[in-house]
Amino acid sequence: NQAISNTKPHVEVKSRRVGGACAILLGIVDALSGITYLLLPADQRLGVPAAKILPSIAQGAPLLKIQLLELAMIGILGLIVVPAFSELFTAQNEGWVRWTGNLALLGFAVAAVSNLFSYARLPGIAAAFVAGDASTKAALVPVWRSTLDLYGIWNDGVIGLWILTLSLLALRGTLFPRILAILGVLAGISLFLIPLAFFIKTPSLFLLGAIVGGLASTLWIGWSGGIVMRAARP
Repeated sequence: NQAISNTKPHVEVKSRRVGGACAILLGIVDALSGITYLLLPADQRLGVPAAKILPSIAQGAPLLKIQLLELAMIGILGLIVVPAFSELFTAQNEGWVRWTGNLALLGFAVAAVSNLFSYARLPGIAAAFVAGDASTKAALVPVWRSTLDLYGIWNDGVIGLWILTLSLLALRGTLFPRILAILGVLAGISLFLIPLAFFIKTPSLFLLGAIVGGLASTLWIGWSGGIVMRAARP
């Protein structure tokens, strides 16, 4: 028993180091994903109808494929980051931290699977759309999207809720600088606006949430990763 108790703190410290390093890497990949999105052809961006995006993808979509892999990588890294970050705050409010942390794990997992699924399926769907007759095109229009998260509930909403929860707790403590905690509150609320915008069909609200939430969450997770790594030093 004594050996186990002595080993546990060492394992936690190592987990925090790995989680902090992955958070920094996640922030970098997230930033690269944003740049990739800006470089996408206009017909391959979010909100473009099937009649435009599918023929464009059929002609070639190397940047879109890169972005889908970047988004999948973010999901995979998030699965390592969430436990390391959440562990720092469990003493302040274990119930909320564990609940929102579990939701965030599911959100990152859905992001990873959805984007890998889209990477594999979209080229074939686009080719079938271009080659198909009118009835084939009509059948593909409502079902062409390959994501498992059509409204951003998991990829944005629950991850935003987790960031918001940790940041509100950080405002009450000294683990994170106050400005970082405020940035996290901004990121969490902005990400939560994305699924809301889908449901109330407000493109301007979606754009606001995507831009502000994307930038703020990228900064928050990268900066927080550095702090978590420093906190794990002996």
